[in-house]
Amino acid sequence: MLNLRRRLGIYVGSLLVFLVAYTAAYRFGMASIEGEPRNWVQAFEIVVQSMTTTGYGQDAPWQTLEMTALMILIQITGIAYIFVAFPVLVVPWVADLIEPTPPRQIDEVEDHVIIVGYTELYQSLIEALESGETPYVIVDPSSDRAQRLHERGYTVLYGDPSSEETLDNARVDAAETVLVDASADEYIRVVLAAKERDIEASILALVTDPSRAQYLRYAGADEVLSPKHRLGKSLGDKVRNVIELPEDTFERGEELEIIELPVGPDGDLYGETLDASRRLERIGVTVLGAWVRGDFLASLPADVHADENTTLLVVGNSDDLETAEEIVGSTSYRYNTVRGPVVIVGAGIVGRTAMGTLERAGVETRLVDQEDGPFVDVVGDATTVETLTEANIEDAKTMLVALDDDDDAILTTLVARSLTDQLELIVASDREESVSRLQTAGADDVLSLPNVAGRMITLRVFDREIMTLGERVTLTRIETSTLETDELEQLDPEAFRARTNCSIVALEDEGELVTHIEDRSLERIDALVIAGTETAVADLLE
Repeated sequence: MLNLRRRLGIYVGSLLVFLVAYTAAYRFGMASIEGEPRNWVQAFEIVVQSMTTTGYGQDAPWQTLEMTALMILIQITGIAYIFVAFPVLVVPWVADLIEPTPPRQIDEVEDHVIIVGYTELYQSLIEALESGETPYVIVDPSSDRAQRLHERGYTVLYGDPSSEETLDNARVDAAETVLVDASADEYIRVVLAAKERDIEASILALVTDPSRAQYLRYAGADEVLSPKHRLGKSLGDKVRNVIELPEDTFERGEELEIIELPVGPDGDLYGETLDASRRLERIGVTVLGAWVRGDFLASLPADVHADENTTLLVVGNSDDLETAEEIVGSTSYRYNTVRGPVVIVGAGIVGRTAMGTLERAGVETRLVDQEDGPFVDVVGDATTVETLTEANIEDAKTMLVALDDDDDAILTTLVARSLTDQLELIVASDREESVSRLQTAGADDVLSLPNVAGRMITLRVFDREIMTLGERVTLTRIETSTLETDELEQLDPEAFRARTNCSIVALEDEGELVTHIEDRSLERIDALVIAGTETAVADLLE
């Protein structure tokens, strides 16, 4: 709009100069050349008529060549100004009139979440806010981005988020949480401006570079969140063993398989709530839990939806597990209870965090990076066969790919999968659109930064807790002679789970494991195979 005003000023100013100059020249020419003097008004009228091509009035035609040349010049100037006016002034002006503008005011809200500096990391949070009917407002200083978000149906406020006017319009004094993407320098001023207001809302700041965290704390942020640290920890946690299988728990345990089953976009469970995955148990398998964007959930909550970032942990016999694959719409891979050694590719923030998580859990690791440095075991380009061969990935149980560039991660995945089919391959990606490509390249599981960070932000804003990996799922054999069979004469898996927080995985009937347990009687059953968290199983046994 500023450029349009500047162009308009130049246009009008130069037009006035030409009008005055041509009027003076015409008056002089008529008096000295044509011998027919005209006053200023008459001369101005003729010039305007000529420049607008509406006619020449009573003075045409002229008798001298000089005056004819002057009139031709005036006509050409007028036509040029008319043609210039449309593309330079009229079209932009009309475009500004019809183009929608992002809102600078919002409706009255309170106990809301203010999001400053929208990125795709906030997508999961916004979905959770909308599903929970929690009010929010996105404050963005970019008119184009604010308009795009507004057109997508988000609650948006356009303005400088560090200004008092914008903070007042966003009702920061009534907010519950202020979430700032502090990866950009200018947004540190937002933390200072919000803190100056002495607001009651919690101020959370996101950083991509952890070294900046201290400055945000100095500025007044209540908590600084590091998405890449979270992604690295999630990679490490994904490798750590979440199942406890005590020795001699049940004699025929080899008949049961534990698999990880990613939720496919074309499967029946995609977009459904996690508790809907219990329908798989009708075919004889048991869902032990689910990996959701880097977190393992032993329970299957009704407020979390399954998507391409969800992997179910399922136990059952091979035939039933094949049926489960068809329902879920993906190919499973066997769950490894022996997790090491683990090859980690990439010594950045994500890779080092994953390594630290695994080493604290006692898992052997080998670190690969292009540059030599602390803890790096193999130096080389991981997209080459030579480097991965030197890293001895064929003897590893799992490989974690934690490279900063998704294209390099895809190439590394392709090379690793060409060398071995037995390796569990878990990859971190910076962009959500890379997930499907990495899976096609051969990755067993992909954790994307937007989804892992989005879940971290959502949990922090809502103060929700998740299962810690110290609380693992355990499978236990319980002889029926130790149970109060009067209350369990007819087995009801759902009622059993509701009462004990444990699931019945299988029955042992005359030495054989049976996974279809609906309406079975305990009279001929020797033992039950139970799955649950360590605490829940201990409570049941007690």
